[in-house]
Amino acid sequence: MKTTVLQAEDVYKKFGNFNALDGFSCNIPKGIIGLLGPNGAGKTTFIKSLLGLHPFESGKISLMDGSYNLPKDFLKAKDLIGYLPEKQTKVNRLSAFKYVELFGRIGGLPRSVTKQRTFDVLHYVGLEEARYRNMETFSTGMLQRVKLATALVHDPEIIILDEPTAGLDPPGREQMLNLIKDLGYTQEKNIIMSTHLLPDVERLSDYVVVISQGKQVMQGNLHALLSKKGDSVTLRIQVSDKTKSYFDSLQDNGYEVSMENKTEIQCFLKNYQKEDYIGFFKLAKNLGINIRMLSANKMSLEDIFLDAVHNTGGSD
Repeated sequence: MKTTVLQAEDVYKKFGNFNALDGFSCNIPKGIIGLLGPNGAGKTTFIKSLLGLHPFESGKISLMDGSYNLPKDFLKAKDLIGYLPEKQTKVNRLSAFKYVELFGRIGGLPRSVTKQRTFDVLHYVGLEEARYRNMETFSTGMLQRVKLATALVHDPEIIILDEPTAGLDPPGREQMLNLIKDLGYTQEKNIIMSTHLLPDVERLSDYVVVISQGKQVMQGNLHALLSKKGDSVTLRIQVSDKTKSYFDSLQDNGYEVSMENKTEIQCFLKNYQKEDYIGFFKLAKNLGINIRMLSANKMSLEDIFLDAVHNTGGSD
């Protein structure tokens, strides 16, 4: 059973004197993967390197547990990959059916199966009733689903989605996210989703890779990353004339604190231990303060992303 869908090792890609990929490495498992990074971080360059559009100078990219090595095996590996580009589809009085069928033929599908595959994928993305309509009449959401159909028509194992929900209204975004979820969890496709919309990644992805300044700055299982404790603790207390004294006492004992409101104090800590919790209660007991609730604040995906990018000097 294949467990590693894609592995990049020390990949370099230059444009003039600029290192778009600067020793980029990552290890991507099966499932839905979020590829994150600020503008200009190297996400698009990496994607186009996978597609053979930007041949890289050095390093190695392998697919499906090393069964294919790029760029040597690109022609063999191209049928494994489907691609939904960020840029909007430009059409010239074509129907959705003719457009997707054309991509099937370009992808090497035999004529005998292309029409059936085209019908199947347009039905899958919800465009079966509009398949013979001129695409110039389509909404942005419909055009985005046509692009998804072209990525699926040759039944690839790896699907690369570049900003799949960008520019969509809420119903269109929901429809696209449901399709991606079904592809990953029901159809068991491997999806690499590059997007700026972190809620989409948090909702769908199993694993994330963060790239900044051409380097991988963080990767890991999303559930494990989100379950990590943050660097703050919230204390909910009973208000009394001792509240300010408790606040001052926490500061005097080295805690960085802020008063969120009359009943909550937030303490910012680094690598806090069990003794920190005990300290909160000892100080409260000495002052006659009643702590009603203590909770560690978990990190959000935005926290994780910003922290990883900030540590490399990147910006969005």
